Amino acid sequence: MDLTLLNDAARATHLVGLALGFGVAILADLCAARSLFRPLDDRDFDTLHQYHRTVALGLALFWASGLILLWLRTGFEPANFSPKLMAKLGVVSLLTVNAILIGRIGLPTMRAWYGFRYGSLPLAHRLRLAALAGMSGAGWISALALGVFSAMKTFEWEVLSEIIGVIYFVGLGGALLTAFLAPLLNLAMDRMRSA
Repeated sequence: MDLTLLNDAARATHLVGLALGFGVAILADLCAARSLFRPLDDRDFDTLHQYHRTVALGLALFWASGLILLWLRTGFEPANFSPKLMAKLGVVSLLTVNAILIGRIGLPTMRAWYGFRYGSLPLAHRLRLAALAGMSGAGWISALALGVFSAMKTFEWEVLSEIIGVIYFVGLGGALLTAFLAPLLNLAMDRMRSA
């Protein structure tokens, strides 16, 4: 088998996995964010489940093609792993764990509070959902950055971990802030409706 062809096919599949995962994760986040303004309905939940399956497919493509690329470039020899490669493996591992948690915790929590806006949920539930959303957004942005910016190939681990750490800090921080402020949004919307 021609290894160049295998490499090109794996790279193309890797891009498809990234596009599916990143694009659909953004759509899922926007769909779930509707609960800030109104309760989600059955159609929203069906859409979220379909999005979750599509993101899982994207991650499966990402892993399968990534392992082929890893084999072609390193022969699975840890001494050949660059800091960027280690960062990619860490980010995709976190995305995978987070996707599993969204399916097992996030979606069931949202379904259990059917008919309620996000700001009406108890704080513990809002924080849990916010952490999952923040980790997802930060993970996909990190994966995109690692795949797109060729300058990152030369960065040392300290620089890469700092950049990725900032992305996760901003993503999680913004999501958790939303969890705390969501009840205030409920009050403002209720006042506008009654006025």
